[in-house]
Amino acid sequence: MDDSASAHSATNTSDNEIDQILVAISDLKSLAYFQHLVLSERMQQSEERDALFTLHYALCDQLEALKKTCGVLQRVVDPQPITNNIRLLD
Repeated sequence: MDDSASAHSATNTSDNEIDQILVAISDLKSLAYFQHLVLSERMQQSEERDALFTLHYALCDQLEALKKTCGVLQRVVDPQPITNNIRLLD
């Protein structure tokens, strides 16, 4: 296997792993949404509700940060080609 094939294989593996992480993040966001619905509907005591909502929003913030990190990793693993559009002046 030559170097370019090895690099392509590593890129595909990294892309697949990032995709799996993004799917997991999406699943966790769905669970966080359902958690929010349950908290909104069932929690009556303000102290408990406030503490659980604080934890809920912390989870959502961390999921968003993880999603952004995966986006950065994806751009690092699979950079877009640079195009040079240089026009010569007559």
